[in-house]
Amino acid sequence: MVMVAWTAAAAVTGLWLLLLLALAAATRNPDVEAGPATANLAPQSPAVVDLITGGWRLCDEAASATLLDLAARGVVGVEEIGPELSLVRMRRDPGGLLPYERLVYDHVRSLAVDGVVATGALAEGSRDLGRWWKSFRRKVIAEAREQGLSRPRWSRAHATLLTAAAALPAAVIGVAANISDKDHEAGVGAAVVSFAGLLALMGRLNGERGTAEGARAAAHWLGVRAHLGTTGRFAEQPAASVTIWGRHLAYAAALGLAPRAVTSLPVSTPADDSRAWSDYGGMWHVVHVRYPSRLLWGRPPGSAVVRGLVAGWFTGFPAWMVLVAASAFDLWPDGLVVPAALAVGLAVAGPPILFALSDLTGPVTVEGQVVRLRRFRDGGKGGDNAKWTYWCAIDEGRAREVRAMCLSGEMWEPLREGDRVRAVAGRRTGWIRRIEVVEGSRLRNAASYDDTGEHLMDAPENLGEVRILPDPDVYGTTDPDRTRPYRHRRRE
Repeated sequence: MVMVAWTAAAAVTGLWLLLLLALAAATRNPDVEAGPATANLAPQSPAVVDLITGGWRLCDEAASATLLDLAARGVVGVEEIGPELSLVRMRRDPGGLLPYERLVYDHVRSLAVDGVVATGALAEGSRDLGRWWKSFRRKVIAEAREQGLSRPRWSRAHATLLTAAAALPAAVIGVAANISDKDHEAGVGAAVVSFAGLLALMGRLNGERGTAEGARAAAHWLGVRAHLGTTGRFAEQPAASVTIWGRHLAYAAALGLAPRAVTSLPVSTPADDSRAWSDYGGMWHVVHVRYPSRLLWGRPPGSAVVRGLVAGWFTGFPAWMVLVAASAFDLWPDGLVVPAALAVGLAVAGPPILFALSDLTGPVTVEGQVVRLRRFRDGGKGGDNAKWTYWCAIDEGRAREVRAMCLSGEMWEPLREGDRVRAVAGRRTGWIRRIEVVEGSRLRNAASYDDTGEHLMDAPENLGEVRILPDPDVYGTTDPDRTRPYRHRRRE
């Protein structure tokens, strides 16, 4: 009876999977063949072009291409000051921007000092990048759907059919589980878990798919890509060359042809832990942040003293045993065994103890701008028992390399990058005893933006992350992760 029940459950589940496969095949993206090479730019924006020519999956360069498009239209300016410094300059109140263009513009404006921000600093800010990208992506999708270029993979009818059909295998699995284990009545739990798993699989296969109109538009833009690829040498162009190339550079970036310009405008890129941009002192500059080993650095003075004593013991005692053995063979004088062992222990324990006492009696005041706030897991424990090390790097305006210092979680939590602070810390142990915010960061409210309703839209996060059937080989490769030269996909 048990074997029959599980066989029936497997058969019904297999039928549901066949239904899922059939609907996935029926709702795959339309075939797209590149049109003839052309220089004519269609009315779609670079971000929408990025979506429809990337298999209806939005890529990282869409945000950078949008900023280049704003520069080409005179909303902002991009200026190359030197080999390592380019600036984005706010020019005028744009008005009438599309929602995702407004999102990029507001982010740049929140970072600007006197209307200017370094291009490398575009990754800075206190925004939740995941939330920001989700909002940007959905705004682009909303625009594409409004133009008839895109639609959800699962229609309401598809979703209803798959959900209703998933109830049958879940129920049969529940019955089989109940028959197998009557004492524990596991049927209800097995049915609920199975139903949730089937719906999760259905959701993973969901995503954006193109329409016939979208396929025609994508074919045209692939023709534009072929033209730009042979005429512009866009791969070598910096972002500042938008003053020469205009919107063609923005579309080249969206089509994966301008990696240098995209890399220099890290709008949708997480900030580097070890390389920060600071405007402390009035001029944008790079600050390299080091996170020293915590063998002695980044610990409270009391902890440093204890660790020094423990280290001294664990070196002095073994040294004593070795010297006792050596003295038994007349290789070391008996009268020098204890003094030598003490000297070894003190040599190891002395520096951390002296550093800690020095910081206790003579702490220094550090004033500057917080450029990095990070917390790293301390050890391998996770979950509720996880321990964290809290780091704070302060740019004092005197050096281009700073060592991050540690502090307690209670002091770390209210801080924000960009805060002007005054801290009392130990220079030798790297521990911040007190810290106060002298001037709050202008970035504290940079993450508050209008979602304009797109958060209610049915646009799954994975956007076709899982494929049952490969999309057509439009770009001359069968590798689904290499659908475009120089293309880099966003990490979900």
